Amino acid sequence: GWDVLEVDAPRRLVVRDYFADENGARLEGMPQSWMSVDISDREGGGVLVTITSRHDSREALEQLLAMGMAEGLREAMGQIDGILAEQHV
Repeated sequence: GWDVLEVDAPRRLVVRDYFADENGARLEGMPQSWMSVDISDREGGGVLVTITSRHDSREALEQLLAMGMAEGLREAMGQIDGILAEQHV
């Protein structure tokens, strides 16, 4: 699940990301992280998207990496151009 902690649309989003049960309740004992997404204009056109992820500990990060977090993030980021192109149709 996500708890939205900060929104400054369309330039910034901060969320807490956690594992949840079937009812959306946070699963205690599972790692959580905090993610910020910042969007800024690039000189010469376009935008720069910076995603920063923070974790409780190195062990929590290692647990998430072992669970496939890096692969999931790469897959999600690989879809951005297509999603943005659909929004401009």
